[in-house]
Amino acid sequence: MYNAILEKIEKYNSIVIFGHLNPDGDCYGSQLALRRTLQLRYPEKKIYAVGSGLHRFFSTLGKMDVVPEAVIEQSLAIIVDGNDIPRMEDQRIKSAKDFIKFDHHVDTGSFTEGPSIVKEDASSCCEILLDFIRDNNFPIDTLTAKCLLLGIITDTARFQFVTDYKKIFDDVSYLCSLGADPGEINVILNQTSENSAKFKGYVYTHYKRTPNGVLYMYFSRNQLKKFKLTSNAASGMVNLLSNMRGCPIWIFICENNNKSVHIEFRSNGPLVQPLALRYGGGGHAYAAGTTIVKPTKELLDEIVNELDLLAKSWKEESE
Repeated sequence: MYNAILEKIEKYNSIVIFGHLNPDGDCYGSQLALRRTLQLRYPEKKIYAVGSGLHRFFSTLGKMDVVPEAVIEQSLAIIVDGNDIPRMEDQRIKSAKDFIKFDHHVDTGSFTEGPSIVKEDASSCCEILLDFIRDNNFPIDTLTAKCLLLGIITDTARFQFVTDYKKIFDDVSYLCSLGADPGEINVILNQTSENSAKFKGYVYTHYKRTPNGVLYMYFSRNQLKKFKLTSNAASGMVNLLSNMRGCPIWIFICENNNKSVHIEFRSNGPLVQPLALRYGGGGHAYAAGTTIVKPTKELLDEIVNELDLLAKSWKEESE
């Protein structure tokens, strides 16, 4: 299963690891964990991780690399936690010399540029990378373990969404034995600012609801600027609207600085990934996202209406 992946890694002296748009804990953790284990295994190679990462963890887990395009052009590109090249945050990936992928999202078959390891039943990309590291006897130190644990904790929503609890807790136990500390990670994840607290209050007093229980909010650039939040940070708080009785779908629509909008879809029943996929995004069955480059009010209203019909159909089928 790993032969083609390992051959590519062995072949290149320069490797650049790419993550998806609006990186989360699993994306950032995967990038840094893979960077670290490859650096330990191949000290003679140049290994980089590019993108915006998660700033709050930079002092604990490490910063992202600044890499010129000339380096990328001579490098193997490794995609982590993403379907394909168009979903990557740093689109200079297109100039890379070769490609491989590790992912756990629904496989659409859109990635054809190289070999891949895709496990849709994995709770996180970090879970897949831990299997890869252990199965191939790659080195794993405390820093690698911490990065992997971050991805597992965040993508399972602190162990709410897990397909195989025994495996996950065995994995977590192993990472803790190497020095990873869930308490240390959760302290950082739990930290908030006054602006974030005000934002949460705004959400709870201004969200909208469709007739069939889709909760949604739209945030303009000016609104996010008032709360001193980026579109990425705001969309990451979509679960503020989660699990409200009678509301199976909730979404945040956040305007980016370039006037595009990023939409985060969440559900506790209806499958939202197909809709995200149709609008150029991807993700999991119940947690997905997309970026609309040229949004219009009519288009965004259409997406909300489609979600409302989806919620209606799901409720009727569930009765």
